[in-house]
Amino acid sequence: MLALTGSATAAPSVSYTQGGSLWLSSLNGKQKRKLAAKPKGKVKWIETAQSDNGRVIAVKRDPAKIANLNSYVLWGPTGKRIIQGSLTTDSGWTSYVLPLSLDLSSNGKVVVYGYQYFTYNYPVSSMEQGTSVKSVTAAYLNPINLVGEQWPTIVGTRIVASQQDVFAGVQKADKAPYGNDFSGWFSVDGTGYTLQRTDVAANKKVAVAELEPSASDSNDPSVLLASRISGLGGSTLAGACVLPSKGDAENASISQDGKSIAWEDDRGVVVAGVPTFGGSDVCKLTRGIKVIAKGGTFPSIGPAKVKLNKRR
Repeated sequence: MLALTGSATAAPSVSYTQGGSLWLSSLNGKQKRKLAAKPKGKVKWIETAQSDNGRVIAVKRDPAKIANLNSYVLWGPTGKRIIQGSLTTDSGWTSYVLPLSLDLSSNGKVVVYGYQYFTYNYPVSSMEQGTSVKSVTAAYLNPINLVGEQWPTIVGTRIVASQQDVFAGVQKADKAPYGNDFSGWFSVDGTGYTLQRTDVAANKKVAVAELEPSASDSNDPSVLLASRISGLGGSTLAGACVLPSKGDAENASISQDGKSIAWEDDRGVVVAGVPTFGGSDVCKLTRGIKVIAKGGTFPSIGPAKVKLNKRR
């Protein structure tokens, strides 16, 4: 059994990408809305995230361009386009991998994303990993890089990040969101897994840690470990369990009220009630699993509107 050591509103929708398009769906899958169609050619909408006030950001990936030229668009809760920008990077590196995780602050004004930079000059190679933080509406500004803080998510304005592959850190409140000063939270050291993203409900009562097998030759799938918590950075409570997924499970998103959870696995995007936390190793859920989108990716729960009220 794996264990971690160490005012929200109802969420009516889940954003996700499918087939290169960007979608919104009700949590039961009965209502859907295409927020952005697949662009022409090989370009696709890939990563997406939703803020606690219903803003939606999505990254448009062009395979013919280097990663630091990939653009994003920010929409408001009703689907009105607010701004377009780029996930800018530092210059001077040979290759760039980003975004490794993508999230918005609760007010939708700050975007955080993970990065890896590489340079190889025989016989020496260099790599830098970290988190970029920037104003999503002032797209012309360069990001602030927090070196060593990986796989970021954000709760309010405070970043939660993976450190040294096995520790979770929480940004100190007086340094949020641009300061590189974190307090230790929990560790998965000794479990046989490395830590990637940790998603936390806006009410700070439920968290999900994304765990990848640490052995390079492992055939085990990645898993999602759900826990009740006593606040952001607080202790984990009894009843932690692994979500019942199929194949690799990743990109978990908890609703703002801590009652629903979405994730991605071999089925696509699925939504369910949070666990009962009754003590079983595999989670028993408060509401059954619903497949929202076969082949869907990067789900994010928030209050963006799926159905718009018609004008009279």
